[in-house]
Parts: sequence; structure tokens; C-alpha cells
Amino acid sequence: MTSRSHSTHPRTSDRGAALPFVAGVLAALLGLAALAVDLGWIYLNAHRLQRAADAAALAGVVHLPAFPNRVEADAIAGATANGFEPGEGANTLSWRAVSDNKLEVTLTSEAPSFFTNVLGFSSFPISRTATAEYIKPVPMGSPTACFGVGNKDILPSSLSHCSSAEQNFWAAINGDFTAKEHGDPFAVRCIRAGASSGTCNGPNSDYRAPDGAYYYGIEIPAGKSSFTVLIYDAGFYDRATPQTETGDYDGLAYSASGGPTTQFRLYNVDSTPLDPTDNPIISSCSRSIGPGQDPGTYKNKWFSLCTINNPAPGIYVLRVDTSGNGGGNNSYAIGVSTVPNSVPHARVYGINDMSIFTNATSGTAYVYLAEIDPIHRGKRLELNFYDPGENCGGVTGCTGKPGLDAFVEVIMPNGDTPTCTWQSRNDAGTVTNSGSGKCRIQSTDEGIPQFNGEWLTAWIDIPSDYDCDSDCFWRMALDMKNAQDRTTWAARVIGNPIRLVPNE
Repeated sequence: MTSRSHSTHPRTSDRGAALPFVAGVLAALLGLAALAVDLGWIYLNAHRLQRAADAAALAGVVHLPAFPNRVEADAIAGATANGFEPGEGANTLSWRAVSDNKLEVTLTSEAPSFFTNVLGFSSFPISRTATAEYIKPVPMGSPTACFGVGNKDILPSSLSHCSSAEQNFWAAINGDFTAKEHGDPFAVRCIRAGASSGTCNGPNSDYRAPDGAYYYGIEIPAGKSSFTVLIYDAGFYDRATPQTETGDYDGLAYSASGGPTTQFRLYNVDSTPLDPTDNPIISSCSRSIGPGQDPGTYKNKWFSLCTINNPAPGIYVLRVDTSGNGGGNNSYAIGVSTVPNSVPHARVYGINDMSIFTNATSGTAYVYLAEIDPIHRGKRLELNFYDPGENCGGVTGCTGKPGLDAFVEVIMPNGDTPTCTWQSRNDAGTVTNSGSGKCRIQSTDEGIPQFNGEWLTAWIDIPSDYDCDSDCFWRMALDMKNAQDRTTWAARVIGNPIRLVPNE
């Protein structure tokens, strides 16, 4: 019998071979988990830091360019309110003005580590930057250092550079007790003037209490050692030539029952550019001019309201209002000369609205409406015109006269007429007319005003590809036989005036 033989070689044992591999994998997983925890912690802190930087930039930007101390104080307050306290530990805050309305804020800090501390990383530096800008109030009426110069021949040598921009209107304000339908909805208290001086036949709901003031921005660039505010034909004076379509007189001034007093007051650099009413007054820069006062000084003449030395750059606010029991229309002009009298020049414009007397004698007159920068592309522009485009052409009893038509037309910087929707409304709030299409609207039909004593509102969607070069002013074309009209215009861009923008 043959017997089987069995191998006597020992079999190698695999027991325990996986333990080092598993331990290595577990160590790697724990390391990755630790790194993930620390990276998540860094990400969370970076997100919080970005939120604080955003808040700091938004809080500080409104104080540019004139108040650097307020910029820093409010930026710190904004960051602190969002959990980041500059000066605590490694926390720092720095800022720079990218432009006169754009602020960049950078926050730096350190995020402590947890598990990666064993690898020698006790903390991780993090930094975040945010840039904010505020949209200035919509400038109206003028791109120059002059506002309401209806006749370039009156310009003094210090304002001769204003002659490059034809304005075709005078700045204007009516007395408190003038009928509203004469074209000034904000300065007058009355729907109709009362039977006796200082009384109303119905209150005006649009009256801008407490004193019916208009506000002008006087924008002073950096590098000026002084500036002087000049006013032309500042008071109410009797005039002789009537304008039957408005009841006012020859485009400069008219005093009814003596006329009211006009106040001109300059306020300091605007620290809250979206609110022109809350600035401190410059006491040395204020003048009240009564009806008929000292015509040798004021009537048809420029006078110096004041001179400001070593001015901070920024937007000063000129406030104009009337007081007293009289009525009538006071038309005037504003100019600002600087030392040195060189480019860049100062600017003067209506802040958000302007009350004017257009005074072209024939044909189509072009009037600066509102400066719309490309930053507003894609937004909606709202335009409001009170009592616009009345055209009798100096003809007495012109109602029903063929040919006495008038049109108001919005013109973009490239010469195009945009599309708009529009409606008019009376004092009762009733919509009396409406339409849509190209923004050329008939305002007088054979001598019959279509918007007498009414607001005409137009809404324009600013194109998403809208652009303009150095001249971004939209204009109004007044197609009238005789473009002499007392009216008030307002403009606003609908949207957030303070916003975050991409970092530069």
C-alpha cells in the first residue's frame, strides 16, 4: 500500500497585518477631519469679516469727501455692530477714498486654529475688503458754475466760462400767497390767493413746510483756496411787461401788493448728501432782501452773498425761500466763482427739483433737465413737471387759436427721445390724461393748456446699455411758439442710493 505524504512547511500567518493600514487610514481621516474643521472655522470667520467690512463701508461712505473723521468713526461703528472690533487683538481697519463718493474698507484679523495647532499653526491671518458708494442727489438744470442765467450777456468775467452751456431759463420762486397754478407747487401756500393780502382760497397740499424752500448744490472741487457765491437780481421789483399765459411778469421779477422778502442762506458742506435740509448754516453767508429793497445794489445786478476761505471740498447747500404776505414771481440767477478760477470749476445745480422761468423767445428751447450717470443704467427714472408747456406766445385771448400748439420732449445725451409712460393728475389726485410711447408730449393744443395746475409724471426705463461721455445731462426740448413758461420740475432715480460695488 502506498502512503500519501503531507508537506511539513509552515504557512505564513496574515493575522494583524491590517492593523497598521487601518491605523494609518484612521490617522489620515482624523487629520483631514481636523483640517476640515479648521478650514470651516476659517471660512466662517472670513464670512463674518466680509459682513463687517460691508457694513463699515456702507456706514462710512456718506461722509465723503469732506469729513474723514466721520468716515472712520462710522466705519468703525459699522464694523463693531457686526462683531468686529478694530484694535482688539489682531483686528485692524483701514480705508481709502476711491473717489469723492466711493469708499474702500479693509479689515484684517486672525482666526485661531484647533486641531492644526499640533502642526504649528496656532492661527490663520484673514483679510476682507468692501467698497461702497452713494449716489449723489440728481443734479438738475446746469452742468456749470452758473444756474438760471437766462441771458449770457449778464455774465461777469469771473463766470465767463458758463457761456458754453446755454440755459434758456431763470431760477425762480413765487411768494407765499401766489396762486399755485402760476407754476410753483412747493413755495406757495395757496391753491388760489385770497381776497385780502396774506390769505388763501384753499390750502396747497404740495406746500413744502415750513417755508417752501428750494435747495441748490454748490459743489466745490479740491484745490480751491476760496469760493464766492453770487446772486443776480435777488429781490422782488416791479416790472412792466405782462405775460398773459402765466400772470407773472417779464421773466425776472414781479411784486404784487409789495411782494415778499427773499432769503438766501448758505449751509456748510453736506455730511448727509441725501438730505439737504439738515446742514449747519454759515452765519456769515445769509441775506434777506425785501420787496423793492435797494435796487441800485440788487436790481439787474450781481451781488456777493459771501466768500468762503479754505473751503473743504464737497457739496455746500444754498437755500432760497420767501416770507411775507405778498405774491408774485421772483426770478434770479446763481453763480459761484473760485480761486483759482481754473478747471475743474465749481458746479451749481438744483437738488432733486428746480423751479424755473423758461424765457426763449421763439422756436424750440433746450433746457438742461437732469444729470443721469451710467451708474443708473437698468434703473427707472421718474420725472415730474408741474404746469409745463403752456403756450400762448404772448397772444391775448389765445384759446382756440390754430397753430398755438406746444410740446415737451425728453432728450437723452445721445440725442434720442426715450420711450416713457406718463400721466397727469390734478390737486384732487385724479388722473386726467395718460399715454405711452416716445416721450414727446403735447402740452398745449391750439392755445389750450393740457396740464394747467397739474402734475405731469413720466417714467423712463434707463437702458441696460446706457452710456454717456463727459456730458451726461438729459434735456427738455420745449417746442413752443414762445417758450416763456413758469414751471417746476423734479427728477429722481428709483433705487437704493447707497450700495456695495465691486472692489477696484
